[in-house]
Amino acid sequence: MPWGFLMEEVVEEKTYAGLLSLEQYGEADDILFLSTIDVPFAEELQCLVDKRITLHYWISAEQMTKQQAQEEFLRALYGMLYGTCDGKFVSHYSEITGYLWTDEELMVGGHDIIQELKSHIGKWLILEVRIH
Repeated sequence: MPWGFLMEEVVEEKTYAGLLSLEQYGEADDILFLSTIDVPFAEELQCLVDKRITLHYWISAEQMTKQQAQEEFLRALYGMLYGTCDGKFVSHYSEITGYLWTDEELMVGGHDIIQELKSHIGKWLILEVRIH
């Protein structure tokens, strides 16, 4: 993997922190939410689509600060991803049958972030995004 992205200028940073959960949204039952945000997490992250980003995240069993997460690096740090962000949050309906399903996706560097985070429901997340 080329490491040139580390030299790219960071034009914006965003940090999200909260408890991961699966909630009902509209007619979908298993949508990923972060406790500190009122909308589905994938919908909140749509502002990243088609941007080059670096993504760091820490997951822990209980609430902690970024500094605490870094201090517990070996247990809490799950990954760093870089790439172009692609994602969507769309509910699909039919005039005949009504609600069909909801697409909830966020891909970064080929990694499905929503599916990764769904494997940590009930844990605390700190997600740091750098937009290049």
